[in-house]
Amino acid sequence: MNIREFYDADPRRRASEEITFGDGWTTADDEHSTYRLNWVVDTGEIYSVREPHPGGILARYLDQFRVDQADVDELLVDVLADTDRYAVEAALAGWPAVMPEKDSLSWARRQLAALGSASPSER
Repeated sequence: MNIREFYDADPRRRASEEITFGDGWTTADDEHSTYRLNWVVDTGEIYSVREPHPGGILARYLDQFRVDQADVDELLVDVLADTDRYAVEAALAGWPAVMPEKDSLSWARRQLAALGSASPSER
C-alpha cells in the first residue's frame, strides 16, 4: 500500500505522534531507494516507507530541494511490527551505526520480526 492508503486505513495514524528511527535504510535489491522507519504512538505500529530516488542514491539529497520528488503512489509502506515503544527501541538498539551499511533494512526487519505483538494495554 502507498503512504496515503496507509494513513487512510486507520484515522489514529494521521493524528498520532510518530517516532523516527532513521531515513537512510537500504536494501540489496533496490539500490535507487532509501527507506525510513517510523513508530506510530497511537497504534504501536513500526513501518517502513520506500522512497525511490530515480537519479540514484545521490539524488536523495536533491529530494530536499524537491527535485524529482517521488509520486505518493511510489511511497510504499510495509508494517514491520505492532508493539510498544520500549520493545522497538530495544530491538533497534544501535540502529544509527547499522543504518548506513549496505542492506541495513534486512537487519531492522530481522530485529523487529522477533518482537511479536503487544496488546494495546501494554503500549
